[in-house]
Amino acid sequence: MAGPSSAPTPPGEAAAEVPSRPAARRFAEIVCPPEVRADGRDERLLREFGLMLGSLPPAARKALAMALAAVDQGARLYPPSRGRRFTRLDEQTATAYVRALLARPDPAAELVRRLKSVLVMCYYELPEVQREIGYDPEPYIAAVSRRRLERHGLEIRAAGHDGS
Repeated sequence: MAGPSSAPTPPGEAAAEVPSRPAARRFAEIVCPPEVRADGRDERLLREFGLMLGSLPPAARKALAMALAAVDQGARLYPPSRGRRFTRLDEQTATAYVRALLARPDPAAELVRRLKSVLVMCYYELPEVQREIGYDPEPYIAAVSRRRLERHGLEIRAAGHDGS
C-alpha cells in the first residue's frame, strides 16, 4: 500500500489522535486476527490507525470517529448487551454485536464496514504481521523496475529530460 501509513515511522513521529481509543481497541480485537492481542500489537495497530486517520480528509476522519462512537454507545441498544457499552461487553456478546452490525443493509452498517476495513488494513500494515504472512514486496518491485527499465528505458530517460 502506498502512502504515509505504509512507510516505517520513527517512534517519535506523532500520529493523529485516535478517537474513542478503547472502542477502537475493542473493535480491532473483534475484527482482526486474535494475534492482535499479542506483545503490544494492539498499541502498534492503534498507532498505525492514527497515522491512517491523519492521512484522511477531515470529513472521512470525522465519519470514522462517529462510527467508533456509534459502535461503542449503540451496543447499549443491542438486547444481549443489557445496556452496556461495547467496550464493556464480553467476547461472545461483542462478537455477536459486531456481526449483527455488519449484517445490516443500511448506510450506518456501511460506515461500520469501512471502519472494519481500515482497522484490518492497518493490522496488515504492521511489519511483524507482514513478516508472519510472508509479504515482502521489495524483490517484486525491484524485478518490475528492472524489467520496465530494460523494456522502456529510452522512453523513461527521454521523459525525464524533457520536463514531462
